[in-house]
Amino acid sequence: MAMKHKIFFLMIFAAFLTGLSGCVTRSGPSQADGLKISTTPGPDAPRVTPIKITSGNAPYSALGKGYKVAWFFCQLKGPAATVLLAHDEDAGFEPERICDLPEAQAFLAAGFHVAGFNRPGFGSSTGKRDLVGKLSQQAALVAAKETMHANPALTTSFEGAYGFGTGAASAAFFSKQFGKLKWLVLGGGIYDFEQAGRNSSDADLIALIKKSTTEEGDAAYETRSIGYDVNGLPPRVAIFQGKEDTAALADQAHAFRDGLAASECQVTYQEIAGIGHKIDPRQLRQIMDVMVNSVR
Repeated sequence: MAMKHKIFFLMIFAAFLTGLSGCVTRSGPSQADGLKISTTPGPDAPRVTPIKITSGNAPYSALGKGYKVAWFFCQLKGPAATVLLAHDEDAGFEPERICDLPEAQAFLAAGFHVAGFNRPGFGSSTGKRDLVGKLSQQAALVAAKETMHANPALTTSFEGAYGFGTGAASAAFFSKQFGKLKWLVLGGGIYDFEQAGRNSSDADLIALIKKSTTEEGDAAYETRSIGYDVNGLPPRVAIFQGKEDTAALADQAHAFRDGLAASECQVTYQEIAGIGHKIDPRQLRQIMDVMVNSVR
């Protein structure tokens, strides 16, 4: 079967699966459009200051080689659930800035501890940069477990995950591996890497996709494209997408949304006019406040 047809086949097939955890739920699909998101940046929101910020490097191995993954944790006072943040392809997280990012602030303001990690090749995380490949997927799981191990006072585990761009795929694969997450919030996502390789305006992303397929063949698409098989994702998924995003086109976000709904996920989808792949920090905070509230 041609690779470009697999995403459609697998999405429709997921609708017939029963007895599986994650996206197949009893409640059925629930899509909500028209969330109240402003199209212009508003004033800066009040800053939430964590009571404790911790970070470290956790060892892990792949292909017989030893690597380390950088993890970060922004802790609130008292018991709270935790959300994992996954970064896009342009840059990793900076330890001294992660708790001040609009995404992190939105979750902190909603009462979540915030954890994050750097994929291989970003920041102090070692290993080959692999575009959300198997090494990155292993690193995410190790980082989450090390965060919990290094903070034994935490009374609750991870409840959800968030990612933007290629980070959307990273967060989604983490949710499958970690299990028992309640929700995902994804923005500007790359859900089908084959389609992104043909249609994205991001030359660096296209070059990385080409490099991965040169090394791995067509299997590179299946390894990274969360849209090929949505089974096992959390039962609640909130997606936002800029209408003017040419790096991550809305077409694949539509296909991903439809595949989730076919698998009886509860899906909230928000497409925002005037927004591309780069979003003003104040507006991103406004968007995130609405999206986080939609999954609480």
